Amino acid sequence: MKKLFTIFFSLLVMSSCSTTKEANSSRAEARKEKKLLNQELVKNAIESKRYIIKFDKMYVNYGGIRILFPRANFLIVDKERAILSTAYQGRQYDIKPIAAINIRGKSLDYAVTDNLSKGSYDIKMKVNNTGSNTFDVYIKVSKNGTCTISVSSLKIDNVNYSGYLVPIPDTTNPATEVGNPI
Repeated sequence: MKKLFTIFFSLLVMSSCSTTKEANSSRAEARKEKKLLNQELVKNAIESKRYIIKFDKMYVNYGGIRILFPRANFLIVDKERAILSTAYQGRQYDIKPIAAINIRGKSLDYAVTDNLSKGSYDIKMKVNNTGSNTFDVYIKVSKNGTCTISVSSLKIDNVNYSGYLVPIPDTTNPATEVGNPI
């Protein structure tokens, strides 16, 4: 009886070990596929100029870090349009105090350089509205979508941000619905 119990217990342990190995390998494959899909979405968003960058942190000169709310601090690039809305803290070269950057305008001089050896994209552009406000924006996007952003202008000091890229879905080709349209 004792031998039968030992054999049964050893078979139970071996079967449980084999199933966890198979489950772990399938989870690893799913994570790898999800990572590759995310990298492809980031690449397509940058190439089509349709993305949102949500800022997480602001790096103030001389070592300060400010945690930001991604809903209120963002850069939207949609083809030729650009919206930059974010907090600002630093030196300013204007009579009025500047606490935030809010600009709606056009993305001019948009240039993308892909650094395949490092697995990143470098984006340089100018955000300009009809007035005299022009901001130079430099973005470095990694393959997985994390970003570092640098914003500068004539009226403010250079300020750096970090965040993540969110692709804007393409609405020109809506997905076809399967089923009864009624």
